[in-house]
Amino acid sequence: DHGAGIAPEDLTRVFDAFVSLRPGGNGLGLTISRQIVEQLGGTLVLESALGEGTVARLSLPAAPTS
Repeated sequence: DHGAGIAPEDLTRVFDAFVSLRPGGNGLGLTISRQIVEQLGGTLVLESALGEGTVARLSLPAAPTS
């Protein structure tokens, strides 16, 4: 996105359970998302810069072919 971005000290905590940077957030969305992706053998990472926005990179393995 092209939003405000996430401060480096906060970026290290965004996947921790019950940590939210939004008012009213419960801090479970990214935690659960990453757990699901990892159970499927993939990765979910965030890259962010203050004033520039955030990029989420989701990678999943290809399905086996028969």
